[in-house]
Amino acid sequence: MLGLKALIVWLSMLRAFDMHLYTEAKAIALEAWNESGFYLDDAMEFIHESCDGHEISIYYASAISFCATQDTSDGEQWLDDCGGIVQSGDTFGGIACRIAFATLLVATQEVLQEIADQHEESEI
Repeated sequence: MLGLKALIVWLSMLRAFDMHLYTEAKAIALEAWNESGFYLDDAMEFIHESCDGHEISIYYASAISFCATQDTSDGEQWLDDCGGIVQSGDTFGGIACRIAFATLLVATQEVLQEIADQHEESEI
């Protein structure tokens, strides 16, 4: 078991992964939009798959670092709306992965909607 001091050192080492949420969300959303041929439903599916396969959704260390350095309240709210953050048999790392996934998903969906709205306005 890690002591508090060791945990703080470990988390500070993980800050190397300190990604910028909006930048990552925008990159995923733009890729989804282009890959989908500008079709919103396909882009949303692409986003879900991309976020699900993202390292913060898979690797405990990345998820824990992400959750320690990002505002995860939107992701937590999304999980609450979907039935809850914690599931039976969860581990700390599993919960962090779920929160990180949901936070990235919500942020990316918001950026995608902005992109789609701008695309629609430019066609008018």
